[in-house]
Order: sequence, then structure tokens, then C-alpha cells
Amino acid sequence: MKIVYGPISSPCMGKAIAVDPIGRHPKACNFNCIYCRLGQNGMVLLERATFIDDDLILEQMGECLYRDECCGVMFKGTGEPLLATNIFAVARKIKEAAPKKVALLTNCSLLLEPGIIEELGVFDIIIAKLDAASDDTFQQVNRPHPSIRHSDIIQGMKEARDRFPGSFRIQVTLVRENLDEMDDIAQLCREICPDHVYLNNPELCDPSHQLSKREAEAAWDKFFGIRCASSKEKE
Repeated sequence: MKIVYGPISSPCMGKAIAVDPIGRHPKACNFNCIYCRLGQNGMVLLERATFIDDDLILEQMGECLYRDECCGVMFKGTGEPLLATNIFAVARKIKEAAPKKVALLTNCSLLLEPGIIEELGVFDIIIAKLDAASDDTFQQVNRPHPSIRHSDIIQGMKEARDRFPGSFRIQVTLVRENLDEMDDIAQLCREICPDHVYLNNPELCDPSHQLSKREAEAAWDKFFGIRCASSKEKE
């Protein structure tokens, strides 16, 4: 299992090195999203832990961190990155080692945990996932740990948006199961007022969840007045 990989072509940073602070196969996450490219097997966890030692992550980063073509570092991978208790320490060490932007892709499930929002300032960019406007669709699309509530996700996103000093962005994954809520999801984006919204039409999930090109274009139209872009990444 690769802890550090890339570079990937990131919509928010250009060429970036991806860091997976979970490093588990099968995945370990507090969601089990229907569109997850890692499949539907894995552990649905709630408790935070240290999955990979700081030094091992930094060792795998190696000299790639100093390459001119590397514009930044993206924390993402085989589970919710904030489940890793050492993620903030690793991010600080990366920023101390090289003047690169550091970004976090998060499902926002842990933002209301004590101290989490205060620590987000180590990142330059937050990309917050938002795939549902109601709890029913949240359960159907993201399939979270039973203790996680959609209302807490939204509250955490709003508080993080207000308090995070960097660039706060939202990623919406378009699937058949949330298509009927796209007006409401777009309205939530307007209320949260991110700097950007990335719309993701997943290609590697079960075809039964995928939208046709026409359906995806119609979903894009719901986000009028919002600065939107595709969230596709290439390795």
C-alpha cells in the first residue's frame, strides 16, 4: 500500500503529491460511500488513531517534496484523513520542510470534535465533501457510521467555513441517488459560501450509480452563480 503517491493533477493545486495517512487495505473510514473507488469492503470506524508513523510518511515523501513540478501536497486516501490523530503534526512537518501548499480532502464528519477546527489552520486549502441535503440521502449515498448525523456535518462545515483562514472549497459527487436533491445541495453551497465548488462525476464506481452526460450537465446547471469546476484528478 502506497502512503505517498503521485504526482496527481489536482484541480486546486496543479501537480501535487498525495499523502494517505490511513494506509489500509481494505479501507478504514467512517463512511462507506456508494461511489468509493476503493470498493465497498473495509472497516467502518469512528475512533481516531495513529495509523502510520510520522517519520515513515516523511521518509516516503523523500526528495519528491522538493521537486519544482510539485506545487503542493494533498491529504486523502484509504479513509477519512482526519481519523489519523497525527495528521496535523505531519502537515506541520511538511510545511517546515518545504514551502508548499498543503490541502485536505475531508468528509467533514469530525469537524465538531474538540480541537479539530482549531487545528485546520495548518492547511492552506480545505476541500469539504457534500453529497446530500437530507439525512435520508446522506444515509443512502455516504452510508456513515450509525452515530454520524447529517445535521452535524452541515454545522461543522459552516463553522469551519467561518473560522478557517485559508481557502475553503466544497466537492459534490454526482450520483443517481442524489440527483433529485441537486437543487437543495446547490442551495446549501450558497449558504456555506465556499471559494470554489468542485463537481465530481465518478467514472470508477458501479455504473448503476453513474449519471449520463446529459444528466450531469443538468446537475451542473443547478449551481448557477457559484464558481464551479470539475474535480477530476489524474495521476
